Amino acid sequence: MDENVTSKRTRVQNGSVDLTRQRILTAAQQVFSRDGFQGATTREIAREAGVNEVTIFRHFHTREELLHATLKHSCASLDALVQPEEHWREDLFGSLERYVQEVYTHLRGKEALVRAFTSEAPILSEATRRTLQEFMLKRMALLVARLQEAQKAGLVRTGLDLSAAADLLPDAVRSAMLRHTAFGDDPESIAAHLKGITDIFYQGIKA
Repeated sequence: MDENVTSKRTRVQNGSVDLTRQRILTAAQQVFSRDGFQGATTREIAREAGVNEVTIFRHFHTREELLHATLKHSCASLDALVQPEEHWREDLFGSLERYVQEVYTHLRGKEALVRAFTSEAPILSEATRRTLQEFMLKRMALLVARLQEAQKAGLVRTGLDLSAAADLLPDAVRSAMLRHTAFGDDPESIAAHLKGITDIFYQGIKA
């Protein structure tokens, strides 16, 4: 068989596998969000994705593996929310403001999944909690690195525990999102709240 034909067929097959995997992850996110991590079943996820359960287990060997992949898939876009280093060195407040607003938007788009994890985290398996913790620590390390660059530029005071600071900021944004979606705050109140979070954090770390 012609090599070009074989190569094209392989690319098509790989593309089909990737699309199927994406459909399963999207469906899993919807079902985990709606039914909770304990209540969700692979049968329901398969129905939502338009595949059979065998296909799910062909891509993800266990339900636990599917859950891990779903959580990672849902959080992966957080990496893009941290601006390049030069922005943090030149405009710390502006970088923090963008970060807070974008993390808030990201979390609000995944509100149901955030609430499911918040309520069920204590009863998830140790392996799942450890996997998610490691993943979030990597995301936090990226924010710490940006704060360190701002510190080198003289914008962040020395002697500050940047790991603790980087842990506090996303927690404050998540708490704000959960409160706003529960009580239905108006856009102006939300904007003021996020501005307040940014300002309080900035005042606490600036040189």
